[in-house]
Amino acid sequence: MRSSILLFLAAYFLLTASPALSQEPPFDLPPKGEVLKIRSAILQTSKGKVYLELFPEEAPWHVANFKYLADKGFYKNLTFIFAQPDYLIQGGDPKGNGKGGPGYTLPAEFSSRHHSEGTLGMARRPDIDTRTGKPANPERRSNGSQFHIVLADAPHMDGHYTIFGKVVDGFDVIHQIRKGDKIKGLTVYIREGGR
Repeated sequence: MRSSILLFLAAYFLLTASPALSQEPPFDLPPKGEVLKIRSAILQTSKGKVYLELFPEEAPWHVANFKYLADKGFYKNLTFIFAQPDYLIQGGDPKGNGKGGPGYTLPAEFSSRHHSEGTLGMARRPDIDTRTGKPANPERRSNGSQFHIVLADAPHMDGHYTIFGKVVDGFDVIHQIRKGDKIKGLTVYIREGGR
């Protein structure tokens, strides 16, 4: 069932993707020493707070982008557009219908990490257009703002989505989130001294 849901979501994002999603981010990647200072975040939801550890070593573009959008207040009052208990929750779409983003995509930053409970990853279009069989996302780029949090181990997602963080506290909160629940805000922190 999970693989069919994953296929549905991939097809949905493919069919609704905007041509503008191929644009590059509107910021330069900060120097490595600065990106490595971006280590944690608090996601405030209508169900409570979720505390996140971020992985700037493995996904510098995704972590820097999370901070960039958080600092602009991008996520405030957006809803979770997908929630399936014991699978995942997904939010970060300004249109609220699975079709939105900030108007750009991010380069793939895959790692050897596994999609276990609490994994924070980024949504993306599928590799192949299911209607034509032609490449749709050959660079395997991520959506610029739509993120997901895995609620249970999901090994079928390994190597298909960029993982850029994990939940360290607030597991009870992520399991309570349902479609339509609000993101009240996101604060991404810089740790002085880097590590």
